[in-house]
Amino acid sequence: MPGGCIASKLGGMNGTLLLLLMAGVVVALWLDALSARELAGRRSLQLCEEAGLQLLDQSVVLQRIWLERVNGRLVFSRKYRFDVSFDGTDRHRGSISMSGRRVINFALPQREPT
Repeated sequence: MPGGCIASKLGGMNGTLLLLLMAGVVVALWLDALSARELAGRRSLQLCEEAGLQLLDQSVVLQRIWLERVNGRLVFSRKYRFDVSFDGTDRHRGSISMSGRRVINFALPQREPT
């Protein structure tokens, strides 16, 4: 069958199911990204509180995303950045890296000795 769109090659119903499946995958990935960002935000806030820092703007920003294999499974790994302050008048950069739902690394600024 030369030419034509995917839906016509697969038949009307099969094409519709394929489009619905693709839309479902996109929605699932989007919801996973929102959930991971929320978790990174909560964990960043906790790390800042433990270090005596103030998390500024109450938000984390996705800096990088990649796929990696962990225990034989492919997972999304993400690196987020955020801004922190020692006393509310300064601004420094922090970061947190997550593999799936697990924190694998984080970086917070250190106070300079006085």
